[in-house]
Amino acid sequence: MADAQCVLTLELRIMGGSDMTMAPQCGNDYGIASVDVLTVPNAAPEEWEGFKQKMADIWMGYEVDGAQLNARPYWAKEWQGLKVGDKSMEQHMKETAYKDEIVRFKEQLAEIGSSQGWTLDELRNRFSNKLWDEIVYS
Repeated sequence: MADAQCVLTLELRIMGGSDMTMAPQCGNDYGIASVDVLTVPNAAPEEWEGFKQKMADIWMGYEVDGAQLNARPYWAKEWQGLKVGDKSMEQHMKETAYKDEIVRFKEQLAEIGSSQGWTLDELRNRFSNKLWDEIVYS
């Protein structure tokens, strides 16, 4: 990766699994390695985007015993616009990485809302955004 733009730091955290429905660790029995790759603000955008995609291609392709790991980006990091195979990362999150969790999450929210006097639609209207609408509510 001669054009790599990781000129600042790489941070790695090893964590166990989680039972939090929308956490990246949820359902990953092997635990996770959370890796943040950073660059400087004045990095060339086209090189940085290319570097991020190359890293995503590697990380999203890991397998154990012939089965692809359910690799997921951390919600608050730079993953929008990346691809997983022929899918957008957003589509991958919705249709693969969090497919079952999204259903469970919405059921949990609806149950909480029922006991508190609000609906899922009211919650969406008040707190959602374009990305959340695309992945969770569509």
